[in-house]
Order: sequence, then structure tokens, then C-alpha cells
Amino acid sequence: MTRPCALLLLLAASACGRSVPGVLVGETAHFRLYVDPAVDPSSVPSYMLGDDGLAALETDWADKQSMLGMPEGPKIDYHLLSLGSIAGACGSADDEGCEWEGSLEIDAISLPNQHELMHAYMALLSSGYFPLPLIAEGTAQAIGCNRADGWPFFNEMSWEQAVMEVPAADEEVYGQGGLLTRYLIRTQGIDAFVRYYRQAPAQRDPALFAANFAAFWNMSIDDVWAAVHTIPPASDGTDQTICPCSLPPLPTDGQPIPNDQATAPYWTLPDTMGDPLALASSTGLSVWECQGALNPGGEVVLFQPPPDGRRRYVTNPIDSATVGPYLTDSCTASAPIAIPAPLPIGSGSFLQVSAAQATNVPTEAYLQIQAPVAVHLQVLIETPSSTQLTEVCDSCAFDQGACQPVAVGAGQELAPGTSYLRLTLPARVASTFLPSNVTFGLVFN
Repeated sequence: MTRPCALLLLLAASACGRSVPGVLVGETAHFRLYVDPAVDPSSVPSYMLGDDGLAALETDWADKQSMLGMPEGPKIDYHLLSLGSIAGACGSADDEGCEWEGSLEIDAISLPNQHELMHAYMALLSSGYFPLPLIAEGTAQAIGCNRADGWPFFNEMSWEQAVMEVPAADEEVYGQGGLLTRYLIRTQGIDAFVRYYRQAPAQRDPALFAANFAAFWNMSIDDVWAAVHTIPPASDGTDQTICPCSLPPLPTDGQPIPNDQATAPYWTLPDTMGDPLALASSTGLSVWECQGALNPGGEVVLFQPPPDGRRRYVTNPIDSATVGPYLTDSCTASAPIAIPAPLPIGSGSFLQVSAAQATNVPTEAYLQIQAPVAVHLQVLIETPSSTQLTEVCDSCAFDQGACQPVAVGAGQELAPGTSYLRLTLPARVASTFLPSNVTFGLVFN
């Protein structure tokens, strides 16, 4: 959130008549980093401190600059604060951070705080101008990577109410502003949106807002508000943040991947020509679509990129990644997937499999799994269907002997060593030309 410099706080004189505890630990081309002496180094990740903290800030700058094109200008003062100092700096112990209008100062308990950095970046783009909260907070909420800051498409607030509200009174302003901002960026382009931001009214006046909106966009806010809250086909019902996706592609040679959160907070997914990616992580990961459609995540992910031309990225840390024929339409063509040692078998752990379904009829897909021990397997599916079948077999001799189909959700025994799994992918979501993502959860008990 932003804080105006006119806000009175009982603090010593500094920017805007305030001060916050902090020792300058270094600066770069775009940032000065101050760290509160009360910050316990063992309580925050190492990438937030010292040179790593500055590298993380510069990584965020370069990533967002690739999309926004911020100009060179005054440096941003970033204060990494302790939990005990945030209330005095931002006004509330519940705040995770704040950016002070007119000062390019960010006070936060973590680094990099993408929401507050977006405020600073937009201030550089608009020469310090801040429009009304619906647009200013919506913009800060709209762009970011590895952020679970999405918002449901359903509408709980009229645009008139959204214009009038302030975040301190109703946090819905953040969500509704993010929905509106992302819609405008996706449909009109980022350059046009930045021009709009620079001239959008600051007054929380619905009539003024509507007139300005119509004059700039040549569209009525009523029509756009309705479009903003229309759930796209095949969506999970939540609109997620837009990521510039300018960072390097994920290494897929199967080698251990360094966990460098300062310079690689995420990896873009390479073009695999439709082959699935086996993504191993002992800490959990998620696959995201760069324009904001959330895809499944879990301890381990087998992800088949849909042939929709959309770019995607994966969260870091990730242990390793390989590309291969792990999910095929022929049992004999499937390559083996090893259940990794970090997965705690027997505790309800799961392997998530995301398959691309581009046909209008159900199809079959095959997996070859190598299990270290015998386990009880339960296959779940997120697609709403009670008629799909799965089958586990010790060879490709499906529908023979003990190898017989069972309904999704029924338990099946997985012997040590190699097993073959046949999944039925339901037809793609009706009324859409886009491939559907069908997500299975393989639960090991």
C-alpha cells in the first residue's frame, strides 16, 4: 500500500518528517538498501541481506523494467525492517510494507516486496503522480511473479463503490483494482495502460472517473466492468498476477539446480515441443502462466505444456528438471518416472500430473512409474467427472488378469519397481477452442 507524506506519525524527522531504523548496507544503480539493526539474520532468508539483497532488488528491477520500461532516475530507498519496527514505519503491525508517496521509500519486512516496488516503479513512470486507489493499488497488485495475489472473477463490488473506497476501509479495492488493471493490460497493452495511469483522476469521484475512462479508452466503464468479471473458458475462476517472464529458461538436463533466490526467483519454461516436463522439488513448487492463469503445483509435478502458445514459468527452488516422453498415448512409448527420495511415501504425499487435452472426446494417457517401495495408490482428478477410469498394471497388458480398470478415487496397489498407469483424460472443456489442463493427483499412502 502507499502512504501519503502528510500522514502524521510520532517519529523523528526524516523523509516526510519520519525516520525508520536502518543501516545503509550498500547501493546499486537503482537502490539503496538499509537494514534494521533489530533484524535477526537467522529469521530472514540470506538472499534478503547485504549484497544478495541488493542483487534481489536489481533482479526485480530488470524483470519489471523489461515490461514497464521505467526510466533511470532517483534511487529507491529500501528499508528492510524487523516485525517490531513495521508498525512505527507503516502505521500498523499488520502491514507487510508500505511505499511513501513523493519519497521513493519502501519500508517492508521482506525483500523484494513486489507490491511496494510496483508503487515505486509507477512513481518513476508518472513523475510521482498517484491516481485514485482503485488504479494505484490495482496496478501494484496486478503485476508480479510467484505471487498468490490473484482474485476471484466474481463481482462483489460495483465500480462506483470501488472508486469511492480506500484500502484501509475495504481490502476489496486491491482485488477489484487488480482485476481491472490486468484486463486493461491484456486487452489494450502495457504502454497504453501506463499512459492511462499518468492521467487517471486522483479524486474518488465516480462521475469523474467514468467520464475520464470513456474519454481515454473509448469504452464505457459499465461494459468493461462486466467483461472484467466474466470467467474465461477453462479458467479455475481466479485471475492471477501478470509476470514479465524475462528471466532465463529452466535447465532441463536433470542436474541439480542452484537455489539462488536473489538472481533466479523463478525460471521460465522452455519450449518442449509438447513433451512433458518432470519437475522435482522437495519443498513444493507451482507452474504459472505468464499472463496470470494459475496452474497446479505440488511436491513433484509432471507438466505437459498445452499447445496454446502461452508462456509459463515455475517457482524456485526446484531440485531438477528433465524433458521426455513421460506421458504418452502408447504404453510402450512412455519413459519411466522415479518417485524421488524426498517424497515421504506413506504420508499421503502426491505426484501431480497436468495433462493437455485438446480433443472433444476422452482419450487415454500412460505413465511408467518406478516406486522404491510398495505403496497404496489413489488417483484423484480435479476435473468434475465421476465416470473416468484408471488402471495400474505391472506391464502394458491392461484389461487382463488382475489388471482391471477402477474408478477415479479407488485405491490400487503399486508394487516396488516399475508399474504402468493408464489415465483417462475427459474431453476438453466445452465451448472453448483452447486445450484443457487435466490435473491428476497420484496420492501415495
